Amino acid sequence: MCPHSLTARGGDLRPEWLISAGVAFARRHALFLGLLCAGTGLRLVVLLAYRPALIIYDSQGFLYTADHFRPDEVRPIGYSALLKVLPDDLALVAAVQHVMGLVIGALIYALLLRLGLRRWVAALAAGPVLLDAYQIDLEHFILTETWFELLLVGGCAALLWRHRPGVAGAALAGALFAATALTRANGIVVIAPALATLVALRWKESWRATALVVTALLAAFALPLAAYAVWFHSVHGQYAISGYGGRFLYARVTSFADCSKFSVRADERLLCPKQPPDRRPTLAGSTIEHYMWGEHSPIWRVPPKERSRVGGAFARRVIRNQPLDYLRTVSHDFARGFAPTRTTHQGELWISRWQFPLVYPVYLDDTAAIIRRHGGHRPHVYRGLARFLRAYQRAAFTPGPVLAVGLLASLLAALGVLGRARRSGLRSAGFLFATMGLVVFGSTVLVNQFSWRYQLTLIVLLPAAAALGLSALLRNARG
Repeated sequence: MCPHSLTARGGDLRPEWLISAGVAFARRHALFLGLLCAGTGLRLVVLLAYRPALIIYDSQGFLYTADHFRPDEVRPIGYSALLKVLPDDLALVAAVQHVMGLVIGALIYALLLRLGLRRWVAALAAGPVLLDAYQIDLEHFILTETWFELLLVGGCAALLWRHRPGVAGAALAGALFAATALTRANGIVVIAPALATLVALRWKESWRATALVVTALLAAFALPLAAYAVWFHSVHGQYAISGYGGRFLYARVTSFADCSKFSVRADERLLCPKQPPDRRPTLAGSTIEHYMWGEHSPIWRVPPKERSRVGGAFARRVIRNQPLDYLRTVSHDFARGFAPTRTTHQGELWISRWQFPLVYPVYLDDTAAIIRRHGGHRPHVYRGLARFLRAYQRAAFTPGPVLAVGLLASLLAALGVLGRARRSGLRSAGFLFATMGLVVFGSTVLVNQFSWRYQLTLIVLLPAAAALGLSALLRNARG
């Protein structure tokens, strides 16, 4: 039917056409819409089951920074800025984050369709974000994860929306990736795969035009970070976006550091763990948590202004002298992100933190007071709904081997040496999603620790990478 025949005499769309168009749209996108409805229903159940939202230790810091709005020494201000903009109501924040989860799924679906993938392939790629129980659970926490994921996927979409990105698209992507870094400090690494992808997409263009687009990406990324670093310096006396990098790295190496194997400077010696590696204390099941936050950690013996510097120097000394131990630890934690089941290994944070609780979890002595201060009433759990969600979570998670296959397929397609990938036009997009997942999750285990909370970025990015990679290899796209 001709578009001009779809309007009535008054210029308004005819109701019968609107209905038929809606039905046709629903039929074309039935699989995705079914997944979207299921994801919406699950999120509504979570909103009813846990009032007003779930909070943990980190939540307190984000809320405090939002209230006082000044650079925090531990975490960048990006998520607190979001909390500052939203009404001071924890239930509303949780609802907004659940909507973000649905938007992430819709954005992945729309982008993959625009890149030429078949509808059912794009829908399956969006499925893990929409239905994974751990993803939905983390959306209900006052934590950075959902906002961080939305910025990541938004940046990828801005970069890939046009076949060859222009200045506007590159600048938008750079700004979104800057916001990613200002939400979680390790987000700063995303600029590397973004830059490589941009160059790959424009390598046939003139070098002047390409240089202009690359400059737009880098400027939009660097300027917000530089401005924040200046603000951070005015408060904490150093140009940075976080002042805890050295402390995180110190805690990272304490599970295997052995000061008897190398010489240690006098000002660093007090940081040496005294117990053998297999007998070192833990906090919430994690050795790293104890040495990072525990009240008996040696880090507290260092003067406050020197803790990150001395801790980082000690950690780098340990890594130089025990490189195999560091590599073994990091590779083990990286591989955990691709495990077939969700479990807790020795030395890890308890996975129960990220599972739907049957009673309201109290991690802070003043949990109820924090909730009252931020628009909530008495924290409450509806046990029947909580039992349903807990049962759902036992099976509804994305298996690690599926993510591993997706990662391998996307990287093989990016090389262009197998199947039909070279002529598919999907290699750069698959490379971007795969390497984004690799660098974000990889940087976490390099300087911090493994947690199923941090593994969520793989669930968001790698299914899309898998869809792009397999479609490129098999040329299962509409073109």
